[in-house]
Amino acid sequence: MRNPFNPLRGWHVLILILAFFGVTIGVNATFITLALRTHPGEDVPRSYVQGLNYNDTLDRRRAQEALGWTARVNLVERDVVLAISAADGSPVAGLDLVGTLIHPADTSRDCPLAFAESRPGVYRVTLPCDGQGDWRLEAHSRDDAPFEMVSELWLP
Repeated sequence: MRNPFNPLRGWHVLILILAFFGVTIGVNATFITLALRTHPGEDVPRSYVQGLNYNDTLDRRRAQEALGWTARVNLVERDVVLAISAADGSPVAGLDLVGTLIHPADTSRDCPLAFAESRPGVYRVTLPCDGQGDWRLEAHSRDDAPFEMVSELWLP
């Protein structure tokens, strides 16, 4: 049987180089496309603007720390219950709380939450999304009260 590459000519080398780079570019393009579809690279919308306003975030955290507020999170069936108490143990009532339930791997599964005060210092929301496993709960007040918290949450 005759070897098509004997003798090796210039057009053989050209075809081999084009095939090599064609496969390499094709695989890279496929991986880049799959990577961008599964995770766009930005976890937080408008992250640059939030970075510019980070001193405001630090001021709110210092104010919350000075007040001595603590929060406890509990999951009751499909309700997230958040109890906030002051340094003396009294409930902190009247907050306008919102939050987000964040999926660790897929930002398209994140769920916005709007807490309602069920009794003084106890805020509750029914989970609007389905999912199991490890999630991150971020909650903060929309009004001037300096409250924010982050907690890991396991959904059965």
